[in-house]
Amino acid sequence: MEYNETLYGKQYLLGKDVYVDGKHKILNVPLIDLMDELGFIPKDEYNQIFTLSAVWYENDGEVMVHQIYNYDSGEILWEDKSDDEWTDNDEELLTALLMYGNLQETFGEYSPIDRRDYV
Repeated sequence: MEYNETLYGKQYLLGKDVYVDGKHKILNVPLIDLMDELGFIPKDEYNQIFTLSAVWYENDGEVMVHQIYNYDSGEILWEDKSDDEWTDNDEELLTALLMYGNLQETFGEYSPIDRRDYV
């Protein structure tokens, strides 16, 4: 399987679906803030994260996100799960990332073996 990697600075904005007075709106919110709000950023680490990386691949024409990690430390903040482990927070994060994250703007191929050399 060939993985790709897309980097996101701390201020990279995604769209978040919100409803105001019963009307659908899209709120621009930094990826790190969305992950923090959904509980994926460990307590007291928000200010230590400057770049996030999404590792993804294509499967039968669909983009599948494998993991999101702190690019500077290598700490994995979110990983793909089996269907029975999937939560509403996972769904909200991945929907925003797939719709607004421009995953095709890749940093390059990702190799978990190579990455461990830098952690």
